[in-house]
Amino acid sequence: MTDSPHPSSAEMPADLVSEGPAPRPFAFATALAANREAIGPLRHDLVDMLRKSGLGHLSDEFALGAQELMANAVVHGCRRVHDGTITVSMSCDGQRIRLKVQDPSDEQPRVRAAAEDEMSGRGMLIVQAFADRWGVEAPSDGVGKSVWMEMSCTPASGQEAA
Repeated sequence: MTDSPHPSSAEMPADLVSEGPAPRPFAFATALAANREAIGPLRHDLVDMLRKSGLGHLSDEFALGAQELMANAVVHGCRRVHDGTITVSMSCDGQRIRLKVQDPSDEQPRVRAAAEDEMSGRGMLIVQAFADRWGVEAPSDGVGKSVWMEMSCTPASGQEAA
């Protein structure tokens, strides 16, 4: 497993930066069946949590990255496991927001350039485009992997070197 973060290429547009109060710290975790239909409702819950925490300006980009990490875990991380489960956690410390998705596979995610006619294969490119950093780590229980992404939640959001 690698724990080295991968830098992304995106900066948050200045017109989306909130000048309001600092975001409220929070932590959230849930386990869900490795089923594509479970991703949409959880994505909506994550967006609601971001908005209620003062992070509405990040909700679209963060939710898209979260959806891709969850889809990768379901499609690739659980494909060899009957009745697979993924664990999704999201936290904000007032400076950074982090999403982590754990699945039972040791297979590492890859950023790859999909051909124009391919219907899939762009998930990690999307994560890389929106997240300030992302990476892979061994989970505390030693099973599978956790793929994570982070975004700054401060008004001076920008790309951070890994």
